[in-house]
Amino acid sequence: MMKTLKRLGNIITNNFGLKLLSVALAFVLWVIVAQISNPVGTVSFSNVRVTLINAEQLEAQGKVYQILDQTDVVKVTVRAPESVISTLSASDISAVADLSEINEDGTVPITYSLDRAERIIADHDELLISVDDKKTKYVNIQYQLIGEVGEGCVQGGVKLARNRLEISGPASAVDRIAYALVTIDLDGAIKTISADMEIYLYDATGNRIENELIVKQTDYVTTTVTVLSTKRVPIYASVTGEPSAGYIYTGDLSVDPEVITIAGDTSVLNGITRIDITDPVDIGSARNDITATYDLTRYLPSGVEFEDKSFDGEISVTAYIEKMLEKNLTISPDALLLHDIPEGFNAEIVGTEEINVRLVGLETELNAVSNESLTGIVEIDSYLTANNITDITDGDIVTIPVKFNLSDHVNADAVYVRVQLTLVEEDV
Repeated sequence: MMKTLKRLGNIITNNFGLKLLSVALAFVLWVIVAQISNPVGTVSFSNVRVTLINAEQLEAQGKVYQILDQTDVVKVTVRAPESVISTLSASDISAVADLSEINEDGTVPITYSLDRAERIIADHDELLISVDDKKTKYVNIQYQLIGEVGEGCVQGGVKLARNRLEISGPASAVDRIAYALVTIDLDGAIKTISADMEIYLYDATGNRIENELIVKQTDYVTTTVTVLSTKRVPIYASVTGEPSAGYIYTGDLSVDPEVITIAGDTSVLNGITRIDITDPVDIGSARNDITATYDLTRYLPSGVEFEDKSFDGEISVTAYIEKMLEKNLTISPDALLLHDIPEGFNAEIVGTEEINVRLVGLETELNAVSNESLTGIVEIDSYLTANNITDITDGDIVTIPVKFNLSDHVNADAVYVRVQLTLVEEDV
C-alpha cells in the first residue's frame, strides 16, 4: 500500500512545471476558442433616460426642481459579448440619480448598471439640477379678440367661465407670470360662439411663457362671445306743456342723433321700428328753446344694446320756442267761401266791403300770408244747426264766424260776417 502511494506521488511531482504549463495553455486555448465563437464588442445608446428617486423628499420640503442642460439623458457605451450586445436596448441600462444625495453645486451622482456587461462608459456621470421654493398664486384670465364678425353683425359681450387661474411651480418662474390669456377668432362669425379656449401664460411685457414646471389649474376655459345682428332705427320724442303767453312752440323738435344703430337677436330686432323717448320735453312757460338730455339706454327694449361700444347713450332733444308776432290784413268778402247753404236759399255777405283780420303767429309763417293769399270759409248750415236756428225766412241776416285757412302756427282773431239768406226764386 505504501509503495503504491509513493509511486503515485512520484507521478504527480515528476515534471510538475511541464504539467502546469499544459494547464495554462489549455486555459488560453479555451479563451481563444471562446473569443472566436462569442467575441466581445461595444454598442452605444444616445437616449438612456436617468431615473430619479427620492424626489418626494424635496417635495416634502416645499421645493421643486428643474433638470438643467438635459443632463437626464445620457449617451452610454457598453462593452459586452456579442451574444449580450445583440439583445440590448437602452431600457436595459439602469441609470439612477438619488435626489437625496444632491450636492451644494446642484449635481447628483448617476449610478449605472447592466447585467452581463464587462464595462459601461457614459458621457457624463452627474445630473445637474436647480432647486427652488414651490409657489402658488392666482392670475387674472384676460381675453383677446381677433378677426371681424360677419357683415351686418356686431360683437356683443364676452363671458369666461372663470376669470382667475391658479398656477404653481418654481417661485422664480411663477413670479414672472403676470396674466393668463385666451384668444378668440371672430372672423366671419354670424352667431354666438361658445368653445373651450386654451389658456396661455404671459409676463408683464406681453411675452408668452412656456415652462413645463408651471402647473395650471386647468388648461382650458369655456368662453362665450355673443354675436348680434344690427339695425338702424329713428329716435322719436315729444313735448308737454305750453310756452309763456306771447310765445309759441314751433313744432320743430330736433333729436341728436336722429338715428341710432342697435344690436340684438334678429327675432328681437324684427319687432323694433323706432325708439321712443317716453319722457316728453317740458316746455311749460318757456320763452326760449328748451334742450333736454336723455340716457337712451333707459328706453332700449330688453336684449338690445348699441352697436357702437363707445357710445354712452346720451342724446339731446331740443324744442324750438319763438315769440309770436302780429300782422293785420284786409281782405274782400269775395275771399270767403260760403259753404253749406241751406236748401232753397241763396246766401251773400252783406254790410261790408272789406274785412279786417288780425293774425298772430311765427314770423316765417306770417310772412307767407298776404291780403291776396288769405282765404276763409263760412259754414252756414253747420252754424245754424249748432245754434238751434231753424226758423229761417226770406231775407234773414245771420252773423256767422269765419274759418281762415292758416298754418298750424298762425292764429286769427275771431272774425264774424253778416250773411243774408234769400229764398231761391222759382221759375214761372
